[in-house]
Amino acid sequence: RVGGRVILVDTCVGDHKERPRRPDWHRRDGGVLLSALARAGLRPEDVDIVMCTHLHADHVGWNTRLENGRWVPTFPNARYVCGRAEYDHWAADAAAGGDGHGSFADSVLPVMEAGRMDLVEDGWDLADGLRLAATPGHSPGHMCIHASHGGGAVFAGDAIHSPVQLARPDLSSAFCSDPDAARATRLRLLEEITDSGRWLIPAHFPDPGWIRLARDGGAFRPA
Repeated sequence: RVGGRVILVDTCVGDHKERPRRPDWHRRDGGVLLSALARAGLRPEDVDIVMCTHLHADHVGWNTRLENGRWVPTFPNARYVCGRAEYDHWAADAAAGGDGHGSFADSVLPVMEAGRMDLVEDGWDLADGLRLAATPGHSPGHMCIHASHGGGAVFAGDAIHSPVQLARPDLSSAFCSDPDAARATRLRLLEEITDSGRWLIPAHFPDPGWIRLARDGGAFRPA
């Protein structure tokens, strides 16, 4: 919540999505994200901005919901924000016959067709005190959010994917489109955040999911 607006960063796997190659994602029907928002006192109508750090299937699923057989934006009053380079990559991939687990077709394109998606560049201000930064490697147009509030934080998406990468920042995941670029991005982020007092908020770390960092020889550790 910033300046009276509600900003949702990445929307997880989603419900009713056809993901046969990932049984744990396939045809979910639990409403988990919406239930979590409800516990925070929020309805889908209350979300003002949905920020997509990147367009992998496990980050965009709740962008849309199934209504009368059609995929429609889950958050009807929100502007959805995505890096232009990221969108262009997946649009070209879909045009060439790729499917990205089907997520571009069912979780991204319907938002664009509804006129609710803004494509932005490096340095764009998401809101007061929230600036986007290009962090390519995990995906071609991945973006992080640098927050100046509360001492500072970086919403890192999947630029830093696993706690293992604190001890071994040279390791990239099997899901990185460009492991060398991902490694360079990760090292730069870790160097910037460590000993700065800023929070690191990745998408896939275990609860509570946010940490401060300190140096540990040539590596990093939770402070």
